[in-house]
Amino acid sequence: MANLVIGVTGLLISLFGLIQVQKSILIEQRTRLYLYGFFTVLMLYVSFNLMGQLSLGRSGPAWRVTTMVSLFFESALSAALIPLLTSFLLYSCGEDASGRNPAILINRCLTGIYIGLLVYTQFSKTIYYFDGLNGYHRGPWYPVLLIPPVLMMLVNLHLLRTHRSRLSSRRRTAFAIYILVPAASMVIQMLFYGIYVIVLGSSIAVAAMLTYILNDQTELFYRQEAEIARLKNEILLSQIQPHFVINTLGAIAHLCQNSPEARQAIQTFSRYIRGNIEALTTDAVISFEQELEHTRQYLSLEKLRFGDSLQVEWSLECTGFSIPTLTLQPLVENAVRYGVRKKPDGRGTVRIMTRETVRGYEIRVEDDGPGFDPEAEPEDGRSHIGLANVQERLRSICGGSLEIQSEPGRGTVAAILLPGQGGRGEKP
Repeated sequence: MANLVIGVTGLLISLFGLIQVQKSILIEQRTRLYLYGFFTVLMLYVSFNLMGQLSLGRSGPAWRVTTMVSLFFESALSAALIPLLTSFLLYSCGEDASGRNPAILINRCLTGIYIGLLVYTQFSKTIYYFDGLNGYHRGPWYPVLLIPPVLMMLVNLHLLRTHRSRLSSRRRTAFAIYILVPAASMVIQMLFYGIYVIVLGSSIAVAAMLTYILNDQTELFYRQEAEIARLKNEILLSQIQPHFVINTLGAIAHLCQNSPEARQAIQTFSRYIRGNIEALTTDAVISFEQELEHTRQYLSLEKLRFGDSLQVEWSLECTGFSIPTLTLQPLVENAVRYGVRKKPDGRGTVRIMTRETVRGYEIRVEDDGPGFDPEAEPEDGRSHIGLANVQERLRSICGGSLEIQSEPGRGTVAAILLPGQGGRGEKP
């Protein structure tokens, strides 16, 4: 009876999860597809478990075949949840989630080995078998069957540990639960056979993942809405009648005939304002050269303020690719405001680098400032929200990601990772 209750509970969880995924308007499309996959596989897995429960112990060839088929697919589907998690974890970290990724290749091979063992045991009594009364028994090699799933879980645990800085705290918790709860259930199931602990653990893990991801997406949505509203208010306050401001700056620049530096500064500022205004009207990608020019304008204005105390180094190996608007400039601004200018003497260096990788393009913004703890909430509560907005824009517009590496006293590195866009980058 307990196993029947566990199976029905798992089935209800999977159905409820599918409904929630369908109804929620806050789940990003690719994440939605992954969640559909998890709950669909879980529903099939639990359905075969229930079918096996109903047929186990019933005599007759038909019942025996039903039990064997049910257990085969139940076992195969439980293992299929693990490589699906691998792909989702890599996607959430901004990594390549295609079949070329080594972690996915390893887990697919282990899944193939696991399926092979399941096929083998249909013709042998070494792993598990059914007696003449359609009763289930474990063979002496039964622990061998658990080796591939355990290795797959270890691969996922390694991915979670190495890429944890790219995930929100809620997503880290969701993935940790999804890995550790089924793993613990597997150990309990192996030691104390009788109750379908793995079915219960898998159902709880998938339900917990949905809960944490929904909370994460909801919080991110409202944080972005608040940040967008704040930015719009600031723009309205600081750039009232922007075309009037731009035209006025042009007129002032015309009067600065005897001061080329002042004329150049006003013209640069005018172009910078125009770039900000144009960026607010589009969510499409632009050429990296355009974003780079906007960033250069910002830095030239900051150099006017801070002079030689602000040094800028460039190492642009490639520029022939596209990027969402206002993604590089905010990172450079953070490097100046929270990096260089936070040093005791206010002096420091910002480095901007680009390179092409096997997976696409990488843009790095480094500063030699005081650094910070990425896990801690900033004092003004705003800089991390800005970074979250850049990260979300990269992910939603072009499938890119943002990785922040920083330690107190060691400076900060912000790395934009963009997927390949066809063709190699051009040298500037």
